[in-house]
Amino acid sequence: MDIRLRIDVSPLYAQVAILDATWQDYPEWDDGQEWVAFRAESLIDPDNPPYPGIAVATRGDIGTDGPCQVRVEVWSGGTPDGLRRIHKTVLSIGIHGVLVGNDQSNDMTELVLPEGNYPLEIWVDAETPDLVSRVVFLLGSPSSRSSGTTSTPAPSP
Repeated sequence: MDIRLRIDVSPLYAQVAILDATWQDYPEWDDGQEWVAFRAESLIDPDNPPYPGIAVATRGDIGTDGPCQVRVEVWSGGTPDGLRRIHKTVLSIGIHGVLVGNDQSNDMTELVLPEGNYPLEIWVDAETPDLVSRVVFLLGSPSSRSSGTTSTPAPSP
């Protein structure tokens, strides 16, 4: 396993994201009950990857004991022990890398990665989105940005 980034963020609006640094939009939630959001009106084909950004549902920023944070990690390789995979897709990354964190709280960290389409798995530490306190974005080896594949949601528990 190669951990490329590990940060703790305030999950304002109960979400964290990984976004192409130059994308001027944000993934849109369908009904707010799903684990991930990846479609956006600005995309040419919002129903098929690669996507320039993925948002993941998490616990909120305020809990019964006060402010909460979510640990967000970006890995290249390995499989996170004790976590469950909730989604698998392809992330498109341009020449300026990605931003990771929560854009609503201005808690985004830049991660420089080579341009390409990255197989992406999303792993979390909870059985329901409202309990997620750790998210791992697991990136595979990149391919050319001109190639695309299909998105496969993880099986239901």
